[in-house]
Amino acid sequence: MPSRVPHATAWTVFDPADHPSPRTDQPEPSLQAAEPGTSGSADRPVTGDSAIFEGGLRAILSPRFVIAVVRDFYSRRMAWAALLISALFLAYGGGAVMFWYHAIYLGEGGPAISHWQHWLLDSSAGFIGLLPAIALILPLAGWLSAHAKDDQLRQTLYVIAGGAAFALVTAPGPFLHDALVGRGTWVATQVTTWWGDGRAPLPPAEPVGVVAEVARQVALGLPLYILVMAIALIVVRAVVRARHTT
Repeated sequence: MPSRVPHATAWTVFDPADHPSPRTDQPEPSLQAAEPGTSGSADRPVTGDSAIFEGGLRAILSPRFVIAVVRDFYSRRMAWAALLISALFLAYGGGAVMFWYHAIYLGEGGPAISHWQHWLLDSSAGFIGLLPAIALILPLAGWLSAHAKDDQLRQTLYVIAGGAAFALVTAPGPFLHDALVGRGTWVATQVTTWWGDGRAPLPPAEPVGVVAEVARQVALGLPLYILVMAIALIVVRAVVRARHTT
């Protein structure tokens, strides 16, 4: 495992100018797939697009390497802006779709507050609770895509990897929601006291099994969060370009 982050960094997908042009007199930066001394193909450096498939997934299983990637990513001030923008889109934009799906389409109901307040409560809880996961997903998804030579492919790999990772992280979301801010919890009781409009809460939907609940959460989350990651990436890249021109 290299002791430093490769030149093609996790930030490259947000700022293509961060990816230096390869020099003809030197080989491309390589990525060791595992610790030196291990057997098999892990002893061979992998370069370019093959790093994504041969070395990428194995490398991110090393805590030391993950720490190096994350630390390098957030050494840039703009990376914190990228985190904030992405988290807002995922929590509040993606959360709006998930709120509609669960509370309205599936009829799972909720406390005696308006839909806007219900969405704001759920999305704010998601923003706070999922911020650490998003902070980890961004640099790792960026790093996995960084070795693609084509910028369009790099963006595609980033949004797919990041969106899929976030969909998996939020798979148990309905259960955590019910445990933390759902009907009967202290938070729900306080919110109803503050914002309640006097009407009766909507009745809960018929319960489904754990597997079915997780499956439908992931089935919607995969395309949804890939799309939201793409939108957030477009916004972050626009902000980065604007900063370069000022």
